[in-house]
Amino acid sequence: MAGVRRRNERDRGAAIAEFALVVPFLVLLLVGIIEFGAALNHQISIQGGAREGARILALRNSAAAVDTAVRNSSGIATITSIQQTPCPAGTTSASTALATVVVQSEFTFGIPFVDLGTRTITASASMRCGL
Repeated sequence: MAGVRRRNERDRGAAIAEFALVVPFLVLLLVGIIEFGAALNHQISIQGGAREGARILALRNSAAAVDTAVRNSSGIATITSIQQTPCPAGTTSASTALATVVVQSEFTFGIPFVDLGTRTITASASMRCGL
């Protein structure tokens, strides 16, 4: 009976050692999942800004109004570049001409011990030109 007791105590120590070896990898995995979720949220934010900018541009507003709409609609994302392709002159609402906005932003991953650096995230949106 005494031999069984010692064996369980040794197994308990082995389980603690195994747990100590596995926990850092599990924490790293959890932080990685959270960071990639933040990157996806960043992408969705600038996509919304691009869509709003394309809507404003399709209604033939000024470039400054488009910039303001994109920056206001992009949430907490810091916009680094906004490219606009306005509606061609003389188009009507029945035409297939498009107003296009391309937005770029930088996202820095913060995963400990894994250097993914800063990535450029791009979103674009097009809308048919209005009157």
